[in-house]
Amino acid sequence: MTAEQKQSELFRHRAIILATLDYLLDRLGGSIVYDQFDVMTEYYQQQKIQTEKYYKLRRLDRLQQRLASLTKQTQNRDDITFVGYIKEKTGYDVDFFEDLRKHVDTIVAKNEIRSQKELNDIGRMLHYYKQTSAGGEIVVKLKKLLLDYAKRNAESPSSAYSRKRNAGYSEVISDIEKDGTKELTLRFSKGPKPKYFKEHEAISPDGKRRIRITLWSDSKHALTNVVIVFPTVSGPIYGIHGICHDVKASWKDNSTIVIETKSEYKPMVQNRMVRSFEDSIAIEYIEN
Repeated sequence: MTAEQKQSELFRHRAIILATLDYLLDRLGGSIVYDQFDVMTEYYQQQKIQTEKYYKLRRLDRLQQRLASLTKQTQNRDDITFVGYIKEKTGYDVDFFEDLRKHVDTIVAKNEIRSQKELNDIGRMLHYYKQTSAGGEIVVKLKKLLLDYAKRNAESPSSAYSRKRNAGYSEVISDIEKDGTKELTLRFSKGPKPKYFKEHEAISPDGKRRIRITLWSDSKHALTNVVIVFPTVSGPIYGIHGICHDVKASWKDNSTIVIETKSEYKPMVQNRMVRSFEDSIAIEYIEN
């Protein structure tokens, strides 16, 4: 690559990355705010600063890595106007799904999902086809691959986890008949199966939000977390080390969560207010 070609690629990558970050900022800024700290806005602003740094240092490799990472984020979004936005803001035509399509084609050719990455890529491709109402016969093939993968990794419809330690584990969370059709709902997780895992949920009175208490441990670590689940985003609001069954969380009303804990517990995370866009939730603590 000549110096002129590299400069052209540097400029192109910088323009597309900055436009992508503006796109994500506009849509995700304010999506999760803890005690007045806007997590997403801060993150994307820092990414813009880092992008300018790599551009000035002529680190095309780093810009290429950043664009690849951002591409994966946009592939998971519901908004199919992204490509048009980039064209309008930068003048560049970019096929953000080209590499994904090629990888999915290789998976389809061997007729088997063999890794967590392949599983994720199949999911992203299906998401894209769903949003564009495209795909046809390939959608049927991809869904069959997912079902075959689930059958191989689930011990039975009521089984909790597969025994594949390094690739991850799958949990079958429902197996029901609906209108004569069997529906299988799966949750896939990375990493080894936990030594202990329990989860409890409470739905807000209006049914729009949930709080989830998760107790988790492996051979080295143990955590108790309380997570709030908004319609479009979720995040931790309270967390401590250890399996603590006496930590409880409930809804006082639609805008207030009450967390019961103990004064001797030392929280890693303890928020008093959480907001998703205009939806603000106060968090009260009772220490027994």
